[in-house]
Amino acid sequence: MGLELPFFLKHLNFGLDGETSLKFENSVVTIRLQSNTNYSKDKNCNLETLKNIVEENVRLVVDAYCFVKSYSYDVEITKVVCADIEIDYTFGVQGEWNIDKEEQLTNAEFTNLLKLFDRPERVFLKDVLADFRRSIKYPAMTASFCFRVIETIRKYYFEDQSTTGNDRRRKDGWEKLESEFCLQDNEFAEIEKFALPNRLGDYPTITYPERERIMNLTRSIIGEALTPRPRGLPREPLRESLKTAGFQE
Repeated sequence: MGLELPFFLKHLNFGLDGETSLKFENSVVTIRLQSNTNYSKDKNCNLETLKNIVEENVRLVVDAYCFVKSYSYDVEITKVVCADIEIDYTFGVQGEWNIDKEEQLTNAEFTNLLKLFDRPERVFLKDVLADFRRSIKYPAMTASFCFRVIETIRKYYFEDQSTTGNDRRRKDGWEKLESEFCLQDNEFAEIEKFALPNRLGDYPTITYPERERIMNLTRSIIGEALTPRPRGLPREPLRESLKTAGFQE
């Protein structure tokens, strides 16, 4: 685009309160924050949260341009640099920093996952995986995309299509899902805290640790749904399987 735009950015939790400069040139957006920020450089999760807040505000400007031109540009902050406090931090593409699998395990899991697409009844998996990827890519909407993943699993695995009445069918589906995975209603409290307002166009600030917990829970539900279980063999409570898998609380 080749232009420079000022915009006002304010967020009390991070001490952001002032004019920010955006420079668009050759498909690269350079962001200059004109205000101080409050975070510990020893805790990368706080930098990730700050990055997500700024990214969503920058995306607003790009979305406006895309609307005018009918384009599909997107925004991704790749690096933060601050000479004053010696920060030179490159953001990766990973959503959950507590997921660290060895290459051999990654390859095996990836291969097994692709094999599932050979079965027609698993065609809905493409929507589950696409929404989980979106939960990583769009931090402000992490909870809503994760919630949609769980709803898709509920619909295709646990809803009885012969049940008349949408409300009754969904309610029974949620109960079966919670029973199958040994979940309690309060297990969904954190994801609902963000996902339900998102549906009404409200996006409460979500921190990196909150996002990670929500994605961890959703990932585990996906894994459990795709894991064959011999008839009569009960599943262990999902929170226990989270600990077994090495997730950090």
